[in-house]
Formats: sequence, structure tokens, C-alpha cells
Amino acid sequence: MAFVNGAPYGGGMLAKGPDVQPKYAYRLASGAVREAVRAMRRACAAHGVSLAAAALQFSLRDPRVTSTVVGVSEPSRIAEITALMCEQIPAGLWAELDALAVPPEFWLN
Repeated sequence: MAFVNGAPYGGGMLAKGPDVQPKYAYRLASGAVREAVRAMRRACAAHGVSLAAAALQFSLRDPRVTSTVVGVSEPSRIAEITALMCEQIPAGLWAELDALAVPPEFWLN
């Protein structure tokens, strides 16, 4: 089954970070989710990658996701999104990010 991802940044947290945007999926995220995103941001930084690029490319690389929709508030954002899509992400970072994900009990239901 394939699906469309209409929120690759989780409502902004995966683009801006949990300290700027404490909501995930448009509701206040748990402490566990915010801490996991902080850890993911640190892992990305250690590899010279932005969290936003990793979030966007996570969606783009998943074969189950047939389309990824990114909101564009102004034309200049198109160039930014294109740059995020093209940012090189080391293969080893994906395994690190997977290990940092919160357990299923914290997933959205």
C-alpha cells in the first residue's frame, strides 16, 4: 500500500527544531518526542546535514510514499526545498536516526 506524506516536517518541528516549534502534528509533543528530535538534530549536525533535509529525504526515500507534499508560503521557498532535496546525506546517518526514533507507544494514533 502506498500513501501521500502531507507533513514531512511534522508541522514544523522537524524543520525548526523542538525548541522553536514544540508541536508535532499540530499538537504539543511529549517530552520524549521533543528529546528524540533534539538527538536527531545533533546527529544530523555531526554529519553536516540539516534536520529539515533529513526529514524531507526520509519521506522521499521511502518506497511506500508515492508523493511528498511540502507547503510553500512564498516562491523563494521552492529553491530552499530543492536545496534540501539535494543535500547529501551519508548512508550511516539513516541508521543513527532510526535508532533515535521514539518507541511506538509515543507514535501518533
